[in-house]
Amino acid sequence: MGYWAEEFMQTKGTMLSSTVIPVAIALGVAGAIASDSVIIKTAQANPCAVKKAVNPCAAKRAANPCAAKKACNPCAAKNPCNPCAAKRACNPCAAKNPCNPCGANPCNPCAGAAAAYSARCAVPRLQKAALCNPCAAKKACNPCAAKNPCNPCGGAAPVELSAAEAQAAYDCIITEMKAAYAKSGIAVASSYSSTKRYSKVAYQSATHGGRFVQNYANETARAYGRFEKAGRMPEGSYLFKDSFTVTPDGKIGVGPLFVMRKMGAGWNTESGDWKYAMVMPNGSFFGETKGRNAKNMKFCIECHMTVAEEQDSMLFLPEEYR
Repeated sequence: MGYWAEEFMQTKGTMLSSTVIPVAIALGVAGAIASDSVIIKTAQANPCAVKKAVNPCAAKRAANPCAAKKACNPCAAKNPCNPCAAKRACNPCAAKNPCNPCGANPCNPCAGAAAAYSARCAVPRLQKAALCNPCAAKKACNPCAAKNPCNPCGGAAPVELSAAEAQAAYDCIITEMKAAYAKSGIAVASSYSSTKRYSKVAYQSATHGGRFVQNYANETARAYGRFEKAGRMPEGSYLFKDSFTVTPDGKIGVGPLFVMRKMGAGWNTESGDWKYAMVMPNGSFFGETKGRNAKNMKFCIECHMTVAEEQDSMLFLPEEYR
């Protein structure tokens, strides 16, 4: 565990990755059949229709996806069509249903260690501009469609915030972020926000998954404020990026906490003597360089080592946010 253990000795051992590669699960809009004489004639309403290329169930199944004995029932316990537990309501497209693949819930195969969206923080403009629920009855709810907003594994639509919106979002979610990171039991994860912040407002970082981030550094790393002229950071320097996500309909959620710690000369030439670590939104520990789950942090090293040597592996924030 080395030096990092001094700060991270009480971290939870269980790690959930938000970068798992999920398997797309084809879901269907639930149709309630009143009697044997009723036949669903609309092929699009039937997730088991013959022409559905993404249907993981047999092509010849009957139309009712919620029939108790049908193999294509998305609510069946052992069915590959079922993203949720057996006791869930049968309509996977219901807005308030935990089976809804567009929801931030454990049923979402892309959720990983993500935390639920905030119950009190949102971006009003995006809320008002959002169309009706993309999983509503009249919407195509094929979660295997690449461009479908119902696809839990699809890339999130880009979200742009004004400086005022980003500031308001951060001010609202910061309490929840700090509480989430504190669950890790890691000292610096609980105290990072008391160090100096170098970003004027939260900004969207493409290198951090499109999340909105803020940049912090401890006193040892005070030269960080000179940015490209900072030079090499001294041993004991800490750099932090907390993060949050924003959905196209205005929901705000906690993102990971990214941590860099400068170690002694020669500690690890592969990483430029930086120790990288990440705390997930639920307080679980994603990994650390030369420590637990070290392989999970290789992408950090590979990305940061692409910058000029004189920048000491540091990727600086855009000038407009300094």
